[in-house]
Amino acid sequence: MKRWPILAICLLSLLMSGCQPNVEPEGTKQLRLAIISKDTYQFMFHSYFSGHFPDWDITVLPMDELNLYEMKAPEAIKTFSDFLQREKPDLVILNGIQYPVLANHELLRDLGEWASRKDGMDLNAFVPGVIDLLKGNEEGKLFGLSPSYRTSVFYYNKTMFRSYGIEEPHDRMTWSEVLKLSDRFMQDASLEKGSYGFYESNIKTPFDMVQTISDTEGMNFVNTRTAKMTMTSDEWKKIWSLVADSYRMGSVGTMNRKLKEIDGTTYVTENDQKAMDLFYQGKTAMTVGQDGLLRKLNSKPPSFEWGIYSGPVSIRDPERVGWFGIDYIFAIPTVSAQPELAWKAIQYFHSEEMGKIYASTDEGLFSLKNYPKWRNDPNYEPFYNQRGWLDTNNFMNSAIPKEFYTPFYKLANEQMNATIAGKLSTEQALAALQKEGQALLDELTAKK
Repeated sequence: MKRWPILAICLLSLLMSGCQPNVEPEGTKQLRLAIISKDTYQFMFHSYFSGHFPDWDITVLPMDELNLYEMKAPEAIKTFSDFLQREKPDLVILNGIQYPVLANHELLRDLGEWASRKDGMDLNAFVPGVIDLLKGNEEGKLFGLSPSYRTSVFYYNKTMFRSYGIEEPHDRMTWSEVLKLSDRFMQDASLEKGSYGFYESNIKTPFDMVQTISDTEGMNFVNTRTAKMTMTSDEWKKIWSLVADSYRMGSVGTMNRKLKEIDGTTYVTENDQKAMDLFYQGKTAMTVGQDGLLRKLNSKPPSFEWGIYSGPVSIRDPERVGWFGIDYIFAIPTVSAQPELAWKAIQYFHSEEMGKIYASTDEGLFSLKNYPKWRNDPNYEPFYNQRGWLDTNNFMNSAIPKEFYTPFYKLANEQMNATIAGKLSTEQALAALQKEGQALLDELTAKK
């Protein structure tokens, strides 16, 4: 019986002397953070870590010297695995290209298990499309979380629609519906020169338009795993014919502004950007754009009334759009010695507090569904009502030589221009692309 007082005295002495084994004094948290580059940490995350976790001592482990971008998947996985074993980071921040390749090889912990804990996180609060992409791995597990994402939506000029007596668009329109509406404007002889039914500055060639629509349908002109062309389907025929007809009608606006090019690099100046923004100038009835366009319309209201919807959407699935991506992805590696500390960081960067910071500083689209409410702007809702397709075009997993794309794009635009001019039928153009594209692929893959 006399052992209890003695034990209590020993424990009290231990606590008072500060001799607790393996326990750090309060305020000396150590976190090893692996990140894309030191600049990424400095410009994107440093102020948030230092502001919210002032007592953390963070060792930044930049990964840019690993050159993962230059590697195919097997080499990248080994290089990343070796890095983890060597540096033992507690938390890693990957990008949207690296994550899908590195998430399948028992290198990262399943955050779904952490989120389900009592002190975890409500995954239902996230934009479903973000969770879709993060779980789009072989195991269907959540190996990372991203606080932000990017997507584009449909904008339209209400004033132009009313002026020309054309019924206004509706939510979740397909590309076929958008281009048919654009045709209506181009058929009106009173349409001002330099104005269009539809225009988007990144769509510079007819084949760009083909790819934009095929991306919306979750299609690719080549199977990147098998290196086989895929352009013989009825779906491709419909897309090709739709684009050819629209360009023949002049329904897709084009702007041949000569941009400055130095040593093979094209430079877009501020004046170029202003000149190419036909929607803001009131010269196009419809466009697609990111949230940056919404911020511009809100901060400097144009001379016309405008509207915004989700879309354009896939014919196959009206929730799916062509462009939906995630940037920075937080993950806990299996080698982490401080997984609880890493989880605290992940919780903070995906919290309501951080969402409201995004809302007040125009940081972009936050991954929690309440973001439009925090911004007090219902025009953000369309960004939160759509999903993307799982990306099958990751070049780290691709069997397609990078030398393939430039000559193929040239060939594709030649075939499309011939179709628009009536020199080739859709079937003839696609048959030529299937045959000549496959021959080019076979030639290049044989040299590897």
